[in-house]
Amino acid sequence: MDREELRQHDALTPARDKPDLVDSDNASLFDLHEDMQTVDPLPVEELNDEVKDEKHKEHTKDTSSSERRHEADED
Repeated sequence: MDREELRQHDALTPARDKPDLVDSDNASLFDLHEDMQTVDPLPVEELNDEVKDEKHKEHTKDTSSSERRHEADED
């Protein structure tokens, strides 16, 4: 995929890494509490990889959430 195709694809796919940008009629956690309105959402998939990397320090680059995401997009 070239850059333009990726942009178009990203525009059509749900915002997995940006839950605060998902269009919904329901109130999100970011809307419910005033102190949460200045908090950035953390991509849980990447945090899980970081925890695994801490346990296996010699294989820190074996996992990549972006690679998994792009593999799924190609299917």
